[in-house]
Amino acid sequence: PAPKPPPPPAVSLQTNRRPEASSLRMSEQKSEGSEGSSLPVFLDPGTKGGAVVLSLLLFVVPIVVYQVATGVFGVDEIEAGRDIGVGFSVITMLLWGASYIFRVATKDMTYAKQLKDYEDAVIAKRLEELDEDEVQALVEDIERDQF
Repeated sequence: PAPKPPPPPAVSLQTNRRPEASSLRMSEQKSEGSEGSSLPVFLDPGTKGGAVVLSLLLFVVPIVVYQVATGVFGVDEIEAGRDIGVGFSVITMLLWGASYIFRVATKDMTYAKQLKDYEDAVIAKRLEELDEDEVQALVEDIERDQF
């Protein structure tokens, strides 16, 4: 009989990091980073409720305008449908383009936010690794530069 091979070495899958601590840190960053919208939840387009309300408005408004144009003003139904469709499409594209340009100009883009968070984390990690006297020297240097 052939001898049995030795068992593989035990590998520890535990790490020094605590997952609950990192998730807690992330939730604290989210609560600190959000200034809080002055809009109610159902009107804020950044929330699910706001997205639903905005979608319903974008669906209902052209229908209401069509009904008013054909019923009250007596516009031909074909012309009203064409004009409202084209007008609604042009207006929504212009608004979307303007919102995109605004977000780029204010650096309110996902990549810019992720890059800033990464840079902050790197700086915080480097600050953790410094000795107390090095941190004190940096603080004094910053205070001297500010005045």
